[in-house]
Amino acid sequence: MNKQEFFQRPKTAAELLGGRTVKHAGTNIAEKVAELSSNEGLIIPEIVPEDFESRLRFLKRGDQVVLDVSQTESDAIYRGMTPNAAHQIAMRNLKPGQYCGLVWRSLRRNEWKRLTLDESIKGTKLFAWTELTENHIETEPYNDFANVGFYGGKFKFWVPSRTPKQERYKLTAESVPIVKSRYNPVIWTDIGFTHHCEIVGNDFSYRYVKSEDFCAHEVAALEFLAKDAYRRNEYVAKGNRVPFDFLPFPVPTEEMAQYHEKLMTRIAVQYKDQNGKQKKRPLNKAEREILLWDFVRLRGYGPTFGPKDKKVQEYNWAA
Repeated sequence: MNKQEFFQRPKTAAELLGGRTVKHAGTNIAEKVAELSSNEGLIIPEIVPEDFESRLRFLKRGDQVVLDVSQTESDAIYRGMTPNAAHQIAMRNLKPGQYCGLVWRSLRRNEWKRLTLDESIKGTKLFAWTELTENHIETEPYNDFANVGFYGGKFKFWVPSRTPKQERYKLTAESVPIVKSRYNPVIWTDIGFTHHCEIVGNDFSYRYVKSEDFCAHEVAALEFLAKDAYRRNEYVAKGNRVPFDFLPFPVPTEEMAQYHEKLMTRIAVQYKDQNGKQKKRPLNKAEREILLWDFVRLRGYGPTFGPKDKKVQEYNWAA
């Protein structure tokens, strides 16, 4: 499977809309996107709130969906809070608004962990591509097995790039739940990576004293680990579901994946340039994030990030 074709996205409005029946929408945009047929495109107005001077500032300073991971370690252990449960609570209680991502506070390091739905879905797509091709993710554990039940595991990953400019990224992950332990509801909140890419390299916002933004490479790495831990017994017991049950990133359904593909390939934004001339362009990351959360509010947790009836590599990733 050709990498360039699998990850290709239009770079201009002409590429987005060429040969399609073009519609317009100014309200109920998520609903209009979901209804698009395969030969239709959509033009929308700018939707990032006007009080943010740029999309980047919105992504750093906009409203966030805060996960309830408990206030203390003892409370998290008592509640047995998993990431999936935290995602469900947050997504089923979404208030009207324009969101720039989700966030939670790590319980031991007192850091804020931030993730956009856009990066989470891109990470799942990257993982799916590695499963469909010979470009596999590789991992190597280096764990002190006497302490993994308290601190979690530590792993090295080599994750393929989505672009021809770079072949693979090297990542290190720590605080990964990998064995059954009463401390897992605490461990997963501290998940962290040593890695550098464009997303991670731009994660400073001065919003928090300490924070970490996650990227698609890291999402793909942990999704691979969850699958690998279940099928092998090299470093954990075969059939172990712990890395899957405590996967901190929401995995999209096929419906959500296809909605995201529409945002990437068939929606254009109409705007005025500095001279007041009307122009069109593809959605930027902030606009995609707003519309992804709008779709979660429209459809609910189940159809967007709930139970799946097929593997992600079996999805139809075309819009």
